[in-house]
Amino acid sequence: MSDSKDPAPDVARGQTGELPAVPHGGSFGALRHRDFRLLWSGSIIANVGNWMQQVAQAWLIYEITGSAFLVGLGGLFRVAPFLLMSLYAGTVVDRVERRRLLFWVECGNLAITVYLTVVIGMGLVTVWHLYLAAVLNSLVGSFENPTYQAILPDLVPRHDLMTAVSLNALIRRGSQIIGPALGGVSVAALGMTETYMINVVGYIVLIVLIVAMRPLKAPTVERARSPLQALSDGLSYVRRDRLIAGLLIIDAATSIFGHAYNGLLVIFARDVFDAGAQGLGLLQSAPGLGTVLGSVVIAGMGDVRRKGLVMMIAGVVFGVAMVLFATTPSFPLALLFLAITGVADVTMGSMRITILQFVARREMLGRVMSLQAMATRGVGGLGNFQAGAIGSIIGVPYAIALGAFVCLATILAVSWAVPSIRQFTGTIRPSDRRGP
Repeated sequence: MSDSKDPAPDVARGQTGELPAVPHGGSFGALRHRDFRLLWSGSIIANVGNWMQQVAQAWLIYEITGSAFLVGLGGLFRVAPFLLMSLYAGTVVDRVERRRLLFWVECGNLAITVYLTVVIGMGLVTVWHLYLAAVLNSLVGSFENPTYQAILPDLVPRHDLMTAVSLNALIRRGSQIIGPALGGVSVAALGMTETYMINVVGYIVLIVLIVAMRPLKAPTVERARSPLQALSDGLSYVRRDRLIAGLLIIDAATSIFGHAYNGLLVIFARDVFDAGAQGLGLLQSAPGLGTVLGSVVIAGMGDVRRKGLVMMIAGVVFGVAMVLFATTPSFPLALLFLAITGVADVTMGSMRITILQFVARREMLGRVMSLQAMATRGVGGLGNFQAGAIGSIIGVPYAIALGAFVCLATILAVSWAVPSIRQFTGTIRPSDRRGP
């Protein structure tokens, strides 16, 4: 396998007005590059271990407290610090060598996991130990997300960037399917402490592979007078760039209105389809399986020239499939429509992230990706709230269908208002974008 690098990554992300044409990426092209293979392999192991720990942790909280409310409260401790720290984290990502930052981020994750393993193994664990760990993991995660996204263009040339993004999505979705199942088996067969130890080993493997990567060049950026100034510069940059701002709006709308069904599938399983717990498991698995399939297909395609158009078409398919899911009386058709939403969702998301990484200036990429993380992971919890509130008035299926219409309308409206989104090919005309 070759280990070629992009000879001019800064030009590739739009330092000049016109982005140059690039070679067509090969099937699974990102895997040709050594440093990406190292990071990707380590991330697979660490993500599976992390999902195993999340299952164990939720079980442990419920075992200690016996309260569903206190189990849910753990989710709040993970979300709030992430939102508060994400914007500042983006400014840090834009100022340091990203491989080194990722190393220290994963060392932080390792230290938190070791701390939990010790207190659990010694029989000293309380719910407050677990809540403190959730807060610390959230703070570290606010650095991890933008660092991981911002480092990808430094590891692969831009014609292989789309496959890198899709393979990254495959890790997230694939581990989300495999990890919880392994976590349940591990807790039952090995024990709570041993399950946490598996995650410790996963983080150690990831850290060793990060160390084995080649050092990267830190972004060249004039130091702002203060973190607040750096944050202000990033927000101004995004506000002035219509393409980036438009994609972030689509991200937020998809998270709040398009993904609102996730937390309400239990209602469909019990009240709509009368399918029981087994049916709920199938409903939860269907979009994940669709996402994995979509990720593999996108990575296998190598590269897509009309990324903006593909993103818009995938958004339309996502919205229509979600409406059909919400309104069908057939359980098998519901599974099919959810699988289609998974394929469309990962296609749309991969195109959005790839375009953002293509066009954002290197010294601003960390801040852009931190805003992207906030628009997805940060505000995603609002989706369940709004769907539940509206569903209590008009019924959950209609609330999901309404949210899908809002998501679809937002995608079409933004794509129409910002022509450079639907016309994006990697060679954007300067007149289509407003930048600093």
